[in-house]
Amino acid sequence: MTGQVALDIPRTGLPKSVEYRTDSDATKRRQEQLKTVVTSVLRTYPWLSYYQGFHELTMTYVSVFGSSRPAIEAAKMTAVFLVRDSMSSDLDNVLQQLRLLYVLLKMISPEIHDLLTELDVPAFFAISWVLTWFAHDLNEFGTICRIYDFLITMPPMQVVYMAAAVIKRNENAVLAYERDFAVVHTQLSKLPGSIVDWAAVIDDSYYMQIDYPPTKLQHIGKCYLPNMSAISTYESTWKRLDPARPLAVESLLPQVRNGRHPLATAAAASSDVAGEKRKGNRMAGVMDLTNTAQKARNLAAEHKWSLVVATVASATMLMYAWLMMQQLQLHP
Repeated sequence: MTGQVALDIPRTGLPKSVEYRTDSDATKRRQEQLKTVVTSVLRTYPWLSYYQGFHELTMTYVSVFGSSRPAIEAAKMTAVFLVRDSMSSDLDNVLQQLRLLYVLLKMISPEIHDLLTELDVPAFFAISWVLTWFAHDLNEFGTICRIYDFLITMPPMQVVYMAAAVIKRNENAVLAYERDFAVVHTQLSKLPGSIVDWAAVIDDSYYMQIDYPPTKLQHIGKCYLPNMSAISTYESTWKRLDPARPLAVESLLPQVRNGRHPLATAAAASSDVAGEKRKGNRMAGVMDLTNTAQKARNLAAEHKWSLVVATVASATMLMYAWLMMQQLQLHP
C-alpha cells in the first residue's frame, strides 16, 4: 500500500445515509474493505498510479456492494476504462479535459466563459468533480449513486459535460458574482451543493455530449487528447466488452511492451522523472494554497473580520496558486 493510500483510507468516512450504520466499528470495517479494493486495483494494474480522490470514488462501490469482491471488479473496470486519465503518472490528460470544459462553456454559455476568461479563473475549481465523480462535493448518498449509475454507462468524459451542466444551471447566479478572482473561484467550487434537480443536470449533460462530442470539442478548441487517453480508446476497449463475459477485460487491453503498458500516457513514458516529480509537487502546492485561501475567507467570515482583511488573506494565497498554475498551464 502506497504512502498516500495509507493516509487517505483512515480518513475516509461512510456516506451519509439512513441505510448505513455510522459507528466506529462499521466505519473501520468499510475502511478495511476499501483498502482491499484500492490495493487490489493497483496490484492488478501496476502501471496505474493512485491519485487522491480514487479512494472516495471507490468507497461508493464498497458502500453499494457491501463487500470487497464485487467492488474490486467494479473499481478495476472504472480505473482501466473510465478514469484511467486520472491514474497516469501526472494529471496532464485531466487538465486537458478541464481545458475542454472551457471550450464547451464557450459554446453553451459565452457570458460565463467571458467572465472566467476576463478574471483568468482556471478550471481548477472543478477538478474534484472530475476526479471523484462529485462524491467529494456531495453529502447525499442517493444522489451520488444516481450520478454513478449514469457515469458508468457513458463515455469517460461525460463527467466534464456534467460539470458544464452544473455551471449552466447556475448561470444567473454565476454572472451575478462579484468580479473578484477569489470570490468567483470559491463560489464555483461550491456549485454542486446548490443543485436540487440532479436528474435535470444528467439530462442536460447527455444532450451536450450529443451536440458537442469530445472529438468536436477538441477540434473547436484545437486542444487534443493523446491517442491513448481513456476518451480516445473508449470505442475500441470498453464498448467492445462482451456482456456475456463482463470480467474478461484483459483481452481488450494491449500487452506490456518493453516493460511499459501502452495505455499508460505517452507523455509519462518520455518525460524526465525529476521534472514530473517537481510538477507533481507544484500541483500539490496549488491544491494546498487554494484550500488555505478558502479557509482564510471562512475564518474571516466566522470572526467577522473586515472585508479588506478577508480579501488580503485569501487573495495572497490565490495569487501564489495562480503563479503556480501558470507554470502548469492550467489557465483557460
